[in-house]
Order: sequence, then structure tokens, then C-alpha cells
Amino acid sequence: MPASTDPLYLDWQFWSVLIAALAIVLSQLPPVHLLLRPKRLEVEVHSRIQIAHKVGNPNVGMFVSVRNTGGRDLRIRSLQTSVSRDGVSIGVFPAQNYYETPSSKTSVLFIPFSLKPGEAWDHGTNFLTWFDRSTEKLFREGQAALIKDIRNKINARAKDSDQPVIADPELIKPFLELFNRLFIWTPGEYVVNLEVLAEPKSASFSKKYRFTLYESDSTELKSHIEDYKFGGGISYEVDHHVAILAPITSHEA
Repeated sequence: MPASTDPLYLDWQFWSVLIAALAIVLSQLPPVHLLLRPKRLEVEVHSRIQIAHKVGNPNVGMFVSVRNTGGRDLRIRSLQTSVSRDGVSIGVFPAQNYYETPSSKTSVLFIPFSLKPGEAWDHGTNFLTWFDRSTEKLFREGQAALIKDIRNKINARAKDSDQPVIADPELIKPFLELFNRLFIWTPGEYVVNLEVLAEPKSASFSKKYRFTLYESDSTELKSHIEDYKFGGGISYEVDHHVAILAPITSHEA
């Protein structure tokens, strides 16, 4: 007669192997309490916003902290700010670069990044729209002509002269026109909506903040054009062309 066999569910060796296999699989997974936590971001900003421009082209600076407080890895696709003044939309500005450390003098290109649970991304970030191709071409051509004119005038002046030279008005005119076309920082009440686009989309973040620009702030930013005739702010940076630091508060719609 054939030997009798016990059912598989009574075989202790089978259960030992199964339990060991399950233990290996579970050891590779996050703890259950992390799996049950929702996918979410916690975003904080510094209490001041930086308002600036490059020949009128608007630039918004914010120190942004993005933390993954959920239970899964998240991919941060983009950051952007939408700005309105006195209730009227005036522009959308994506994050283009950021400073790796608080002491960094130069910025690096913003690219998408991932955050594991508990990780954070904390950086001073610049939000702006680059010149379109035609504007960039005109800017570069005008910049080259301006630099050449100033250099020729410096070479032609007396050797012992240190008087600044002024570019021809026709070479300055395109930059003044560009400034007038692009400059938006007039006095008023502003609302900036910070958006962090994440993957999955359900983890994305959006919040509105408000700040005020006064007449003196706008006048300070407009005063930069006074140095264009020397090439300042076009061919080289000027120390006193500083950004306006405006206090921001949460805006409740």
C-alpha cells in the first residue's frame, strides 16, 4: 500500500519556508505606518520676498522649503509663482535657478528632484521668464554695440583722465524701450501664488501670499536706468542695483 501523506497545511517545513520568504519580502518594504500616511508636501517660505528686474524683465526671489511629510517618495516637477497686482494678473514666473547654500554667490539651474519621506529641499530660488529668442538676440546685439562704443571712447580719452564715458543715445534707446515694455513693479497691493507641482499630482501644493510695493520701492527700481548710459546693468552688474525686500504674509482668499 502507498505510504500516507499529511496535507500540505500540516507540513511544518512548508510553513517555515513560507514564513521565511514573507519575512524577506516584508523587510524590503517601508513600515506599514509609512505606507498608510498620505502623499503630501509641507512648504514654507521666508517672511520676505525679493523683487528685482533685469532691464525691466521681472524677477521674484523667495527662500522656499519643501518637505516630504508623507509616506512615499515624491517627485517635484516644478515651482512657479503667479503674480497679480490690485486683483489683475500680471505674470507667471517659473523657478529657473537657485542657490545651493545661503553663502553661494552664483546660482545653479533648477531641475526636477525627488524627496524621500522626511527629506527637505531648502533654497533661495529665483522665479523669472527668460527673454524670448528675438528679444535675446536684440539684447545681445545692442549689448555688443554699447560695449564697443564705450570701449572706443575710453581708449580715445586722455591717458590721465578717469572721467566716465557715456554711450551714444541711439545705443541706449533700445534698452530704455525694453525696460518700459517689461517693467511691472509699480506701486500697489500684490498677491503671489506659489505652486509646487509634484508627482503624483495629488501631493502638489499651492498657497497665496501678499505684499505691498510703495512709491519709493518702484522709484528705486526704476532708478537703475540712470546707469544704462555707462553700461551699468547691461554689460556689468552695479552694486547699488539692489532688489527690494518686501515683507509677505499669508493671503486668505
